Amino acid sequence: MHSAIDISGMPAGDEVDSFVILAPTGSRSAAALRQVEAFLKGCFPEYDFLANGESSPFEGDYAVLPICGVSDEGGEPRTLPYPDQSLGIAAALKGFKLGLPPAFN
Repeated sequence: MHSAIDISGMPAGDEVDSFVILAPTGSRSAAALRQVEAFLKGCFPEYDFLANGESSPFEGDYAVLPICGVSDEGGEPRTLPYPDQSLGIAAALKGFKLGLPPAFN
């Protein structure tokens, strides 16, 4: 089915760079989820995305959840901050049209 975002080999950073995208009811097929991931990767190549349709069904917009790992930069473990760019991800998803080629999204 879906593979998780592998954070084991990622270097510690100072900001969240991986997101889970929860798909609303009607947008949960494997093909639809891959299309969402490809669209977002095209818009935000510096981030990783995992679109997931296995949450409780809901109506409305896609939900963007940051993967807030822990950074040990500076010698102290701390939760990574929620990035300002995640608001841009949610805005981009509002304009996303399932089934259209990437050039039209």
